[in-house]
Amino acid sequence: MEQAQLDGEERIIQARTVLNAVQMSMDSQNPQSRAEAEAALRNWESDAAPGFLQALLDISSAIGAHYVSESVRLLATVLAKNAVGSSWRKTLGTREWSRVPEAEKEHVRSAAASLLFEEPERRVATQTGLLIANIARFDFPAKWPTLLADLTSAAWWKEQNNRPEAVEHNDRALFTLKHVVRAVKSKRIVVETNGPSELKPLADKIAQERKMLNTKAEEIFPILCQQWQQHFIAFMDNRQAFMKANMELLAWKPLGEIRGPLANRCLGVLRELLHMLADSWTQLGSAIKEFLEGIYQATTAISTMAISSDDKQRISTANKARVRMLQCVIMALDRNPVEFAAFLPPFLSLYSTNALTAPDAAGVYALPAKRRVLLTTFLARALVCPHYEPDMIKFIKMKDKMTDSKPLEEASTALTQWLCPEHCGHLIAAVIDKYIALTREELQEWQASLHHSDPEGFIRSLDADTGPDADNPRACGVALLLCMLRKGAGHVAEAMLSYVQHLQGQPVSPSNLLLREAAYRAVGEGFAHVHQHIDFTAWYASELQGLLEKGYTEQQPEQQLLCARALWLIGVCGTDLPTQHWGAAYPLLVHYMAIPDLVLSLTALGAVLAMTAVVLEEASALEQAEEAVLHMQRQIQRVRQLQQQAGREGAREGGGLLREMPWPQERFLQEQEQDLQAHQQQQYGLLQDCQAHMGVVEAQAGAVFGSCFQLLAQVSEVDSMVRVLHLVTVMLEALGPKAQPHFAAITAALPQIWNAATREGSSGPASRLHSALMAVLTHMVGRLGSLAIQDPHIQSVLYALLQKGLEGSPAEQEVLVEDALKLLNATLSASSTLAEPLQSFLPNLMAILQRGRDNAAVFQVLEGYLVTASPHLVAAMLETHLPQLAASLLGCFTAVLQVAQKAQTGQEASPPPSGHQPPHPHPRHHRGHKALGKREAAALDMDTLSDAGGAASLLTVLLEQQLSDPQRSQLGHVIGAAMQIVAATQPQGPMHLHSVADNLLEALAVVACTCPALFQQLQAWLGSQAEGQLLDRWVAIASTRHLEEILGLGTLGALQGRVKRHMAAAGLSTLLVAVAGHTGQFVVPRLAKIMAVCLRALAESKAFMVLASGPVPAEEAERRTLIANRDVNDPSQDLVKLRRTGLSLQSTPRSLDLHVAVGTAAQKAVSVVGQEALEEAIGWIDTSFIQALRSVLRDAALVSEGDISEALKALSTKDDGQD
Repeated sequence: MEQAQLDGEERIIQARTVLNAVQMSMDSQNPQSRAEAEAALRNWESDAAPGFLQALLDISSAIGAHYVSESVRLLATVLAKNAVGSSWRKTLGTREWSRVPEAEKEHVRSAAASLLFEEPERRVATQTGLLIANIARFDFPAKWPTLLADLTSAAWWKEQNNRPEAVEHNDRALFTLKHVVRAVKSKRIVVETNGPSELKPLADKIAQERKMLNTKAEEIFPILCQQWQQHFIAFMDNRQAFMKANMELLAWKPLGEIRGPLANRCLGVLRELLHMLADSWTQLGSAIKEFLEGIYQATTAISTMAISSDDKQRISTANKARVRMLQCVIMALDRNPVEFAAFLPPFLSLYSTNALTAPDAAGVYALPAKRRVLLTTFLARALVCPHYEPDMIKFIKMKDKMTDSKPLEEASTALTQWLCPEHCGHLIAAVIDKYIALTREELQEWQASLHHSDPEGFIRSLDADTGPDADNPRACGVALLLCMLRKGAGHVAEAMLSYVQHLQGQPVSPSNLLLREAAYRAVGEGFAHVHQHIDFTAWYASELQGLLEKGYTEQQPEQQLLCARALWLIGVCGTDLPTQHWGAAYPLLVHYMAIPDLVLSLTALGAVLAMTAVVLEEASALEQAEEAVLHMQRQIQRVRQLQQQAGREGAREGGGLLREMPWPQERFLQEQEQDLQAHQQQQYGLLQDCQAHMGVVEAQAGAVFGSCFQLLAQVSEVDSMVRVLHLVTVMLEALGPKAQPHFAAITAALPQIWNAATREGSSGPASRLHSALMAVLTHMVGRLGSLAIQDPHIQSVLYALLQKGLEGSPAEQEVLVEDALKLLNATLSASSTLAEPLQSFLPNLMAILQRGRDNAAVFQVLEGYLVTASPHLVAAMLETHLPQLAASLLGCFTAVLQVAQKAQTGQEASPPPSGHQPPHPHPRHHRGHKALGKREAAALDMDTLSDAGGAASLLTVLLEQQLSDPQRSQLGHVIGAAMQIVAATQPQGPMHLHSVADNLLEALAVVACTCPALFQQLQAWLGSQAEGQLLDRWVAIASTRHLEEILGLGTLGALQGRVKRHMAAAGLSTLLVAVAGHTGQFVVPRLAKIMAVCLRALAESKAFMVLASGPVPAEEAERRTLIANRDVNDPSQDLVKLRRTGLSLQSTPRSLDLHVAVGTAAQKAVSVVGQEALEEAIGWIDTSFIQALRSVLRDAALVSEGDISEALKALSTKDDGQD
């Protein structure tokens, strides 16, 4: 029954029921009753129970009732606010309105509006204002059109009624108005519709409501501007500090203490309105102009206002006014820079004076931090605003047909003149001296931190200053400096370097050293802009190196600070030092890691990390250069071979596209050889640098590891431990197997780190430490392989860490799952057998799948389990976990199938067969996963695509196991979904669907070759249309040829194309022999396409067999050698990949005698449709296939003495086959 239909008695009972629950939820003496009451409140909220919100407002309104305390009324108001803000917002996401009855909503709106001003307690009124803002998000303007006007009217100051209660009402109205505007400015308008036919009326209704919302906001803007001006003038008028005429009324508080805060409240609302009404400057042009002019005048006036230092309240109000006005100006600049252009020059001059030029360093430090942040923020945003760039001004004039661009041009000129060479030097010096430089107090804090065992706190504060999201004066000063460098180009960089040289030439003093440290930091922060104007190598050799060499014994704090900055500079700017200086700098940095001063040692650690990362980058670049050189050599060699072949055979087609392409071959070869020579020189240079740097890293590895483990014993904060472990990880990655001499030291330290992480429990910092420890172990196991996992010290940490990471609970540890899966995968890759601790993690993996998170990573790990475990263990695993595995695979394929079928038909995907519905996919809460639920199928996101790829690979491995018939039946619906995906993938469909279908074909080939009866049964389950589409798509994908194949290049892409055709030929041949006579899908055109794929695969079959008369192709020989040598004593080999490759080579389709299979399939096809019809149809594809088909039919085996028929030899060299 709705609340409106209840009489008074019933309503009191309803309110009393809710009141009892609210009171019981506050009872800390009875936990059980409290839990029951909280559950009841949650249920009423989630169910939008009729009468619940009204009852809460009745409780909040029970002012003065002896049975309702203030705390109860406060909690009831908070519950009402949260109920509106949560349940109504959740229903908004499904485009439905709340289930709260309309009559009850009306009551809530009315009661909240009354309670806002009647409530005697301020904190209850505050929550009531937030409740009104939440309601406005949904009901304004359609169902509460007068809300803004009502609040604005209530906020209006009346001189004749200025009692404390009236002032409090003004303040509450302005507070609520600000939050209402903030809520509705991002309002999502929701209207109901019955179908696509109503889209036009729907759009009109949305536009109408949006227009009404903006109109209501536009109406109150001038009123609030006027109210702010009146309040501010009253605040500034010292003569009216007390209103003598009303002394008996206002003796309770000076007038300035009343009007000033109200003026600031008005500014808060106006700032939100400026954000909301960015497109309304045309309608509000004069009002906004007057408002900004008023802010300029007010800022100037308040700067000259005389305030007694004892008047703390007035000083605080004035500071807040400056901050609010700055926020309004920045909002105007951000939201409408074109219209703001006329105001930019005066505000630029005003704020530059206030922030940089007028006050000295002490004066700037005396400013409130928030004001300094906003001043520098305005200057930085004005500098980088694209609308004030000359090219953008031209574009705006053309696009908007602007007739008066003078304001924009004047704004651009003002910014250019502000950074002109004559002035920018002073500005640069001001930013460095007044914002970036450390104060004497901060330096003393460093010294105190050393004596009071908190140096990590000092480092943490400096790190916060340099973070990109930092919101403090120093970080904003650095940001302003970077914007100046970006805007002013070369002359600003030269001015900054000139100031650095000026400081270097000054006599050494404590203040000079502080300024030099700040200037050096400025160089490092802006190095990307100044590196062309500075010779860092010369700077390092002339000053920084000597500074660090003498810094070991320095006791002066300023000198130590400069040493710390020099260490930081080398890490930021010195990674490209010449080899000689690089080799000298690295040991110097390593030495500083071992000194007692943790500030210096941890700073040095960061520099060593940056320098070591350079080695990794060089190794990667060298590998890419080697691959590029090898590729170019192969290209040149292939073109020359084709030239020789064309010369021998004239116009023979064996030259591929070479004879058809109208290119100057000799010129091409000449250019390629020149490029090859350049690449070889680059490769040689990279090799020299990499070897030299690696030699230094290897020589210092022992000292680095020793210092790292010494630091781990000294630091106490998790962030510091994580930084140290990060360096250990990078060192392991850089050294690889060369880290083995330091293996004992690393393994001995791991239990210590594990114990420290265990002491932290399951907190967020502990998770970061566990994650860092996992990264160390992952790199160690990946690089050292079996040597690592066989060590007892590592085993004691490895398996415990895996167990903790794979638990995924409590919530803080969910972030560890991905890292744990990477570590587990690395462990499997280094394991020769499936150790018992690894077997114990299977339930954890199944639990992760059950939650629907990290499916692709879990599938990859499970694949490693299957290829590593013994047949007995595999059988036991499948017996226990195959049903859940099948459900997870089906869930992944269902998600893809929905997209494929929607792309095919434009309609919603059809469900799986009756009685075999897939499990409902679990909501994804991690890394962008989205719940499938009821949402419409859309384009595949990367997570779903990754999951599908992992599922396809795991399905193929499962099918290669010794499965029983019931187990194959459990996978039947998974295979059926895979068939549906392939059948529904259209040639013009999205590329990601083609990728999934391509991955699934290997699994389908295994099914067709090992169990054709099951394949036929599943085909029948698909239906005749889908069955035909499946065959057509299989043939089309297999017929597609890579460009490398057409060009005759022996690359991986060409090999993959031949593998794909071989697998398809094996599966289709087997299927054709088994079921062609029992289905009507094998019609003549389709049979011809199938046989064309089979014949081409047969011609290419030399890539899959060792011929007595010739060598094995290079890429296949490499694969065979890889498999043959998989048991050599190389601990770093990826055993899972090797086993997976071996399993693929030994799979049924790959090991099938394709000559026999294709011959038998050809005979079957002829028996179904006749040889003449088949030859005619296959001739339309390629006439050469006719002779090949006849050869196959003459000799079903095709190969008798290791030779191939002449027709197939010709076919094997033909390059313009069907694509």
